[in-house]
Amino acid sequence: MRIGIVGAGIAGLATAAFLARDGHAVEVLERAERPSPMGAGLLLQPPGARVLAELGVLEGVAAVASRITRLEARTPGGRTLLDLDYGLLAPGLHGLGLARAAIWSAVLGAAERSGAVLMPGRSVAHVRDGEAPVARLENGEERTYDLLLVAAGTHTALRAAAQSRLYPWGCLWTTVALPPDWPGHVLGQRCVGTGVMLGVPPTGVAEGRCIGALYWSVRNDRMASWHRAPLADWHAAVARAWPEAEALVADLPREALNHATYRDVWADPPHGQRVLLIGDAAHGTSPQLGQGTTQALRDAVALRDALRAEGPVPDRLRAYWAMRRGRTAYYRRASRALTPVFQSALPGLGALRDVFAGPVGRIGFVRRQALLTLVGAKTGVWSADPVG
Repeated sequence: MRIGIVGAGIAGLATAAFLARDGHAVEVLERAERPSPMGAGLLLQPPGARVLAELGVLEGVAAVASRITRLEARTPGGRTLLDLDYGLLAPGLHGLGLARAAIWSAVLGAAERSGAVLMPGRSVAHVRDGEAPVARLENGEERTYDLLLVAAGTHTALRAAAQSRLYPWGCLWTTVALPPDWPGHVLGQRCVGTGVMLGVPPTGVAEGRCIGALYWSVRNDRMASWHRAPLADWHAAVARAWPEAEALVADLPREALNHATYRDVWADPPHGQRVLLIGDAAHGTSPQLGQGTTQALRDAVALRDALRAEGPVPDRLRAYWAMRRGRTAYYRRASRALTPVFQSALPGLGALRDVFAGPVGRIGFVRRQALLTLVGAKTGVWSADPVG
């Protein structure tokens, strides 16, 4: 088939690589004149790593990544909220802390080697479904395909049927150099009530130095006041939340911090006749569970497999969604339930969490379900893939 993909993010490029390998003529329409990754870092879970292995790029990506074996969240006073060790599920199990540029460059290379054509500077204004779906560009040009995929991210306007709600909380993020004694295998977080969450996932090595992605939760409607306030006030707040992290931000200028927003997105189904939403464009969540990239990569593999079947294209798209619906629905519901516990203005919720989260999390069944969720293995409330 002649396949168009809107968006040269990780979801779009990985899908382009798989489909071009299968012999489809693939074009990736990207609005940026010089495509580049957006965001500081991410946590790739084991199922996502397996997809990179299928693409033939895992070895190179892992060489510059941090092996994350544990997620830890504490209060400033040291009370444990979460302590999840991958090794409790299977020996050697781990995630990968990555600079976004590393994984994006890898999947871009895989797409180009597979024969997909990247077309920068093509901003898509509208998509039209039908027997021959059309992408209409901002300049008026129309490109016609046999199948059109929208992988333009959580904020795309190129979806009509999807539910989409902006989360009131986003985050400030940046990349920081980590000191030699920083625990490079732990994604650490510090939480002050439900109003402050500071996290530092190690994301590998750059220019011989260990680096991490620092994020700080912030209400989107308070960004203007944050910009007006002295930066020293924020430095002091970081120090109160996590004294060891004070040195990470001491020399950061304000312009080094970027503001990210998130949406709760759900398209069910994410397809029409021959137009399909994939990745965050179809099932975007907050980043609390660290699943965005892993689930986007799983979309790519599932779509490849569905398109290998015989039959009309609409039937193959329905088969794709049958493979993906249960898993993505679970992670959306889990993210919606968990997010207010760490980012909200609900009075008293933080205090209740601080009292109960640690003890409840030590219950064997609860800890196992939390770990299965973390590593991307859950397929539904009571089901999960084998781990190991």
